[in-house]
Amino acid sequence: MNYSHSHTQRASVAHANRPTRAPDPRQHSLSLPLVVDERDVLRVRRAVIQSAGGKVEIVRCAPVRNSTKVRLTIELQAGALGETIQRILQSIKAGELGRIGLAL
Repeated sequence: MNYSHSHTQRASVAHANRPTRAPDPRQHSLSLPLVVDERDVLRVRRAVIQSAGGKVEIVRCAPVRNSTKVRLTIELQAGALGETIQRILQSIKAGELGRIGLAL
């Protein structure tokens, strides 16, 4: 049998058959909203730093109007989510975790 494909056709067929590697879901950047009392902010900051170091950071800290609460937005890699939440919950008495989503 004689196959006569151009170089471009052979290259595109070879490229199409190459297995694609899915991105590691533990590397996705997530956003974790958290509302705590203002006196707990320092404890949360310590917990975040101790949990995963460079993989976690507080990107926003804003007071909630007419209350003593503070809204924090924490960005982290998905692989650090469990440990971070565990450390935060161990460091404070009360708080409100919001919906976890992909960071923009």
